[in-house]
Parts: sequence; C-alpha cells; structure tokens
Amino acid sequence: MAAFTSFGSTLKVGPTSSGAYLAPTNTVGEILSMNVDGISLTAVDVTNITNRHRTFVPGLIDSGNITLEVNLDPDDTNGQSVIVDQLDNTAASTAPVPLSFLVEFGSSTNKGATMSGLGIVTQYSARASLDAAVTASITIKWSGAITFTDVD
Repeated sequence: MAAFTSFGSTLKVGPTSSGAYLAPTNTVGEILSMNVDGISLTAVDVTNITNRHRTFVPGLIDSGNITLEVNLDPDDTNGQSVIVDQLDNTAASTAPVPLSFLVEFGSSTNKGATMSGLGIVTQYSARASLDAAVTASITIKWSGAITFTDVD
C-alpha cells in the first residue's frame, strides 16, 4: 500500500438491513477531523500457582470508536442529522439503533483504505466560541467486527 493523504476522506452512514451491515450512502458533511481509535484486545490472565511468570491468552476484541470534529451543519440532513437523531431524547417512541458506517481514507483518486461495520452513537457535543465557527464533536462506538479493506 502506498502512502496517501487524508484529503478527501469521508464517513458514510446509513441504516442496517435487519440488523446487518448495509453499505451506507449518506456522506457526513463538514468533517474537520476523523479518528478511528481504541481498538484493543483484552489480555486474560491464566496464570496458575505453578507458573513463575504471568501467562495470558487473548480475550475479547473491542473495536474502538470513531470520533469526529465537524463544522455544525443542521442542514446536513443525510449525514450529521442521521447521527444526531440517534440521541434525540424528544423522540421517546424511537429507540436508538445501530447504524452502518463506512470510513474511507484518501480521495476518490487516491483511496487508501476503508473500514466498515455497525456502530452506535454514544456522544455529541457542540461548541461556540468568540470569533470561531460553531463545531460539534461526535463519538460512535463500533459494535462487533470491523472490516478493513486495502483499496489501492
């Protein structure tokens, strides 16, 4: 895989198909930064009294989070609004559900890698400060396995 820049990277969001991943087509607009972090493997201690050193086996994989910093855009009805609607506490009859997410790193002419899977929106915060754009931070928790694809 050749090196590629973050220019043109996107996050797409959409519904699932009966709880299974369905390739999303709604692009989240106005992304300033995007991180996929926190992917980890639990180390399970299986040391017993006859061991001189601690012994470990692999446990469960936590697929981590997607964190976004965006320029707040309430008119982004296909992207930001789909995400924020998951935390809408005024819609008492609509329970949050996992969504399909597709992270695409690189531009359409120099696409480097993608990550896809299901996720749930866990956090949203907006910020306004003097002489600055109004921005929002969004955290999405991956749920289950992530599919990594080397595109180039």
